[in-house]
Amino acid sequence: MHTILVIDDDLIILQTLCMILNENAYRAIGAENSQQAEHQFANNIVDLIIVDHGPAGSGSELAKQFKETKPVLALMLSGSAELGGTPAAVDLLLPKPCAIPDLLAGIEGLFAGAAAA
Repeated sequence: MHTILVIDDDLIILQTLCMILNENAYRAIGAENSQQAEHQFANNIVDLIIVDHGPAGSGSELAKQFKETKPVLALMLSGSAELGGTPAAVDLLLPKPCAIPDLLAGIEGLFAGAAAA
């Protein structure tokens, strides 16, 4: 079972994503801010992080920080049309809001690609 760390400061989005992932055979753990995320990342074996773009690109900075520590896949959800492409530390960028089937397909694609590498 893959463990996914979901990081979002919107508690409703965070709880909803964790619920959806848990119902789809993943172990989801949540964090509302970078401090909680750092704690969860340090104390769990995490296969994938899901981050929000956040203010001033804080989600991509957190992904970069985690990837420098240990190998982990990173998926970013962003409602911002101003990104102009996928940030370097992010493996997959999806729009926010995102349809559940698209999110799950994106996650499966990341895990399949990592397994094939």
